[in-house]
Amino acid sequence: ERVADLTATARVGERLRVSTALLDDRGRRMPTSAGTDIVNAGPELVRDGRVHITPATDGMVHPGDPSWYYGWVHKRNPRTLAGVDAAGRTVLVTADGRSTDSLGLSIGESAEVARSLGLRDAVNLDGGGSTTMVAEGAV
Repeated sequence: ERVADLTATARVGERLRVSTALLDDRGRRMPTSAGTDIVNAGPELVRDGRVHITPATDGMVHPGDPSWYYGWVHKRNPRTLAGVDAAGRTVLVTADGRSTDSLGLSIGESAEVARSLGLRDAVNLDGGGSTTMVAEGAV
């Protein structure tokens, strides 16, 4: 859909001007500065200490490809999670997977792990082959 939008408005050899904007959930522009950091994450796993997974809202339902939901949400995969506990501490979690000694986590299992660690709020970050944690110089 986005590719079709671009090819309908741009021609080969033309210069494109690309800009970005940070929008809130109502589509309103949010102010940013040089100190603004943005992390792409999703789906949300825990909100206010409770499991909070909303597949359609979080973009996990692909009507044209139902196997995507099964493979990415229900199947166990390597995962990276980030959350905050009741004391305000940031907690990072990695779960290796796709090997004989570590199967990874499903999205539901990821939420349960986050809750079991006492996280009040948690999100899923990138996973798969990107799931690696280095602490004190060791993987």
